[in-house]
Amino acid sequence: MPKMKQMIKRSEIQIAKALRTCKFTKQPILKGSICLVLYEGPRDRFCYSQETALEMIKQARTLLNELENDLTS
Repeated sequence: MPKMKQMIKRSEIQIAKALRTCKFTKQPILKGSICLVLYEGPRDRFCYSQETALEMIKQARTLLNELENDLTS
């Protein structure tokens, strides 16, 4: 049986070990801060601040709920 395709890209929550920059707001993510890291490919890594990440999760949850409702109605 074929492997099911993942809808969500590889992502993880990290604690910044050095200064990073939020990909969306361009604001600094200070060392020791929690951030969301999304991987687009083997070498493409994008960091997002905690506030931006929470907003991204809300939007994704809304979209997934809409998809689920469309499939079940």
